[in-house]
Amino acid sequence: MTKKTLCAAAVLLLLGMTASAQKIIKLKPQKSIAIAIPEPSDICYNPKTDTFFIVSDNGILFETDHDQKIIRKVAEKDADFEAVYADGQFIYAVDETHRNIYRYDETLKRIGIANVPFAGGRNRGYEATTFNKSKNSFLLFTEKDPITLFELDANFKITNQIDLSRLARDISGATYYNDFLWLLSDESMRLIKLNPATYEVLGQWSLPVINPEGIAFDKDGTLLVTCDDMQRIYYFNNPEKN
Repeated sequence: MTKKTLCAAAVLLLLGMTASAQKIIKLKPQKSIAIAIPEPSDICYNPKTDTFFIVSDNGILFETDHDQKIIRKVAEKDADFEAVYADGQFIYAVDETHRNIYRYDETLKRIGIANVPFAGGRNRGYEATTFNKSKNSFLLFTEKDPITLFELDANFKITNQIDLSRLARDISGATYYNDFLWLLSDESMRLIKLNPATYEVLGQWSLPVINPEGIAFDKDGTLLVTCDDMQRIYYFNNPEKN
């Protein structure tokens, strides 16, 4: 067995042990609101503009204010956007079907498309994305069977991959907040907090939300969760303070 294989096995063992040992805390939403965005797959917060970006299964990228009113949008043909991330300079929307990452500037002008190949069905591609500041890596997650975390460099080339299937039944959303990595599971209806350097589970919370697809934290630490089927956004108090 190689050193790389041993390291991967050790990570899997650690993830399994920490996930099973964590007490799961129940979160209750402060409120929920209906939004005029069909099938909202993911949401991210842009601290530079104090706005949000939401992507739709229909291949549309929306920018919204704090009341989730649409400010502007851009659409792509034959795309199924499942994940979104903004770094204050660019916005990245992930197309699950074609394994593409669309990059937009602040005006929502598309300035590039990067393809990150991955085998499997059209609806079994990348489901979540964020940027791991701890490792200076973009992250992509497949939904399930297996749940795979891919670390990417600045050119969107895969540099590492880890099987996270022991964490939950699936992964539907991801974000980096307050120096931690946060994952969302649709089927497990669960929020999971990870150490971004080791991917060790640090905390878990159950969410009373049907079909939770995307997560984001605003500047005040409020947690926002998008619900795809219900076309709603749920607001929760900062789980770190519970």
